[in-house]
Parts: sequence; C-alpha cells; structure tokens
Amino acid sequence: MNGKQIVIYGLLLLLVTGSGWFLFQQESGLQRTSASSSGADAFVEEMDMKVMNEQGQLQYRVLARRMTHYPNDERFNLEAPDIRILQASGDTWRIRSEHGETNEDADIIWLLGAVDIRRRQTASSSALHIVTSDLLVKPEEELAETDNAATITSGQFRIEGVGVKADFRNDTLELRSSVRGRYDVIS
Repeated sequence: MNGKQIVIYGLLLLLVTGSGWFLFQQESGLQRTSASSSGADAFVEEMDMKVMNEQGQLQYRVLARRMTHYPNDERFNLEAPDIRILQASGDTWRIRSEHGETNEDADIIWLLGAVDIRRRQTASSSALHIVTSDLLVKPEEELAETDNAATITSGQFRIEGVGVKADFRNDTLELRSSVRGRYDVIS
C-alpha cells in the first residue's frame, strides 16, 4: 500500500467516525416524550361504531363527536354520544347526551349530564320522549336505567317520577318512585 492510499483510507475513516459522532450528538439532544399514565393515548373524531347481532343485522350504533381513550383505567370518554338501538319491529330508540364514558368492551355506556331519549312514531307505536340525567345504558341488552328524576311525554300524557328502568326490547318503562302523571284530552 502506498502513502497516497493510506491517506485516502485515513480520511475515509475520519469522515465515517466524524459522521457517527455527529449523528450521536444530534440524537442525544432530542427530548423523548411518552404518553402519561393518566393521560389520553388515542382519540377518534366523528366516531361511528356499528354492532351487529348474530344474524348479521344492525343491533345498535354509537356515534360521538370525539372518543378519547385513557389507558390507565381502560376508559373511553365520549363527546356528544348518540346511541341508536334498533328493534326487530323497526322502531329505533335514540339516546343522546353531552358527555359519556364507556369501558373497553363498550357494552356499558354511562351517559353523563342531561340525557334525551326519543322514539319516533310508527304504525305500531306512538312517539315517546324521555328527559333525565346520568343514565346507564346496556345497548346489547337493550336496557337503560337511572336513579334520577325523569319526565316522559307522549301525545296527551306527561308522567314524572324518580328512578327509571327502560327495557327497549319489550317497550316497557318502570318509574320507581314519586310518580305523578297528567293526561290532557283533546276534543
């Protein structure tokens, strides 16, 4: 090997070593961030979750303006949740609130704050409107309940009570206490 080749190899070795040192310095200067154990690690905008029954038909649907996942307690926060429970009869129950939370399986949804429940009028049933708060919904079982005050209106009647258990599958509503009602006859 002549002197010229030794100088070229030496320069190449110096260049490789210098480049490695430069890259190492750049990487060590970066600040690494990680998700907080109590903070959110994922979110979805305009969520639309559809759940099918065993026959492949749409059973219920959960929509939300935003869904945020918190890994520390495996909780999902929902902004403006809108739950639609579809019945075999063709009726649809629509349950909305400003905020909600659900577990990882989304089989229990806790609607927080004011809750609005509606069923449209169909050939077999009249329109129904329920206003309450802090409602626990089990969409797969087509059940919902609260211990809070509720107002139910449909056509000419209005019923108020405390504590409601709704069985959407069987179209039954149970008011637990302090029940008062009014029926206005329209002539």
